[in-house]
Amino acid sequence: MPLLALVAGQIGQYLLRRRAELLLAEVQSLELRKTPWPEAQQQFQHWAANRKFDDACNEHQCSLKITLLDLVYGSLSRTNGALVRLDDYFRWRFKLSYEIGPFVRMQQALVLTYMRAGGRPGGVVATIGMRNGVVWSKGFYVRLETYVHPRFFGGAGNTFVLMADTQSIPRFGENSVYWNDDLMHHPNYLIGGPNACLGCVDGWAKFTPYADPADIHRLMQFDLSCLTRWHPCLTQSDIMPAAWAQYLTENARSDEPRYQPGCPPFLIEMLGRDTDIIAAVEILKYRETVDSWSDHRGTASIRVLERLKGLADWKPGETRKVSIWFGTDGENGKLRAGSRLIFFGSKGSSQMLIVPDRACPVVTANETNLRLVRRGIDQDYSAMDQAE
Repeated sequence: MPLLALVAGQIGQYLLRRRAELLLAEVQSLELRKTPWPEAQQQFQHWAANRKFDDACNEHQCSLKITLLDLVYGSLSRTNGALVRLDDYFRWRFKLSYEIGPFVRMQQALVLTYMRAGGRPGGVVATIGMRNGVVWSKGFYVRLETYVHPRFFGGAGNTFVLMADTQSIPRFGENSVYWNDDLMHHPNYLIGGPNACLGCVDGWAKFTPYADPADIHRLMQFDLSCLTRWHPCLTQSDIMPAAWAQYLTENARSDEPRYQPGCPPFLIEMLGRDTDIIAAVEILKYRETVDSWSDHRGTASIRVLERLKGLADWKPGETRKVSIWFGTDGENGKLRAGSRLIFFGSKGSSQMLIVPDRACPVVTANETNLRLVRRGIDQDYSAMDQAE
């Protein structure tokens, strides 16, 4: 009987791998900002038993998720399975106190035995999103239960989760241009992993819909043989080889200087895309202080010239007082009455950033810079969707 169960599990895994490879190829074939939504729906129609549309779908926005799981992983992912309920019953019936009950421990032991015999519990999830009748986002996620990783103590008895995820995002967040130098080389995608991941090894790649299709295709390459290999996949390089090879290369040269004098146009465009709130203002009055950390801070009275992003309660022509942070370089932060600048800020913060990036000390509100900022704002479709 155990042999039959193992054979059935192996057959199921090979079927999962074939289906996952087909699903990945279909997701890869979608061209962001080009493929019509009806065409995508037709292409994924044969996954009807595994697909789910978002409950909030309408004619302007919609998303679709397709989930494929092998039998063992499906049972592991059920938090309220039969063995869990048995443990709960015995805990209640005999007034016992334990976090992990004997039946769940038995399940864990069986799963580990299954994995040592070649079983690879896992699953994949594909996502596709639409805006105004066109495919605007896509993603692919792989999760595997695996074991025997050198970073964990205790040898072969330890299991962990290997995860890889690539997905579209509208922007990289309000602080992306301040802390991630890799965007200076490729503004439309990032590769990375979590700083702290207990019991897991994780790699991810995120890209905007404006990334080069060749880059997107490379970032979405997965080695799905990990679903069936006799020797288990252990690292990000195993599951997402192309993206992680680039990540390791870029990480190795992290000490190299990334910045050039001046404020390149693509960086101003990134600021428009990735910053929460933006406004063009005129400085009326300005006062500066230096704190104990040598950070220069100031208070300014400003006249709002134009609300560019967020700031729904700001009105052109009104006067406001704002606090300003511009780092340790006081020369870059000197402001004068009459200066017309572009302010950048974060939601929920009382500070505006007059020095948005090390390469951009001050962004003047001239026609060229305003055009670049607006172009970046147009790429942040999350902001556009909120406005709608």
